Amino acid sequence: MSLLDQIEMKKDSVKGCCETGDEYVSNQNKNYEVVEGKIEELKKLWDELNSAMAKRGLLIEEALKYVTFMRDVKEIGRWVDENEKYCAATEVGDDLEQNEALSEEFQKFMVSFNDTGKRLAFINEYSEQLVESNHSDINDIKLQTENYQREV
Repeated sequence: MSLLDQIEMKKDSVKGCCETGDEYVSNQNKNYEVVEGKIEELKKLWDELNSAMAKRGLLIEEALKYVTFMRDVKEIGRWVDENEKYCAATEVGDDLEQNEALSEEFQKFMVSFNDTGKRLAFINEYSEQLVESNHSDINDIKLQTENYQREV
């Protein structure tokens, strides 16, 4: 069971404990000052735990965005590397069949090229969003964006 699930399960228990303690204090039963101090301490610790969990969630979300961005940048880089030779080739066929085959291959390449262009536009937009949100890896994101834009 995840920590988040455990915290959720304990929420009602902590709330009930605080309510019981508050009732005990309001009736000014024996040692109510001690109980009052313990209830305040429990509330403070509970708030700190919830705050820490919220921060942890944001860190995980930010890390997920970063690794997604980096994966996409690497995939675009691999695509560029794989297709540089194809783009630089100057070969043409000797007959109609060879040229038709080259034309078909070129049409497939153009579909892939257009799809990659759309993906590149998405990555650029995503990079801008990460930078605008002041992501903790902002310098690396800017550097990676500059690098792949130079390659493409």
